[in-house]
Amino acid sequence: MSRLPKKMRNRLKKEAKEWDITIDRESPEQVQKLLDEAKPFKVPRPARQPVSIRLDPFDISMIKRLARRKGIPHTQLMAIWLHERMEQEKGARF
Repeated sequence: MSRLPKKMRNRLKKEAKEWDITIDRESPEQVQKLLDEAKPFKVPRPARQPVSIRLDPFDISMIKRLARRKGIPHTQLMAIWLHERMEQEKGARF
């Protein structure tokens, strides 16, 4: 499920098609020049906040083991799971 309203998604799709048409008219040299001059787009994001939670030692070791298999830190795995669950709950209730 998309977070954007349908009107906005349609408008963005239309704009993307217009950009594709415009870019197709330009030579590869022009495109490369524009890409070289482009500045990276950064979205300011608030800093993450640490949270303390008491967990059973067995659960912690299991989370660490699963995270190691996935090749990511266990704290990141827990954050991913929490975010996924919040999205599920939000979709079910709203």
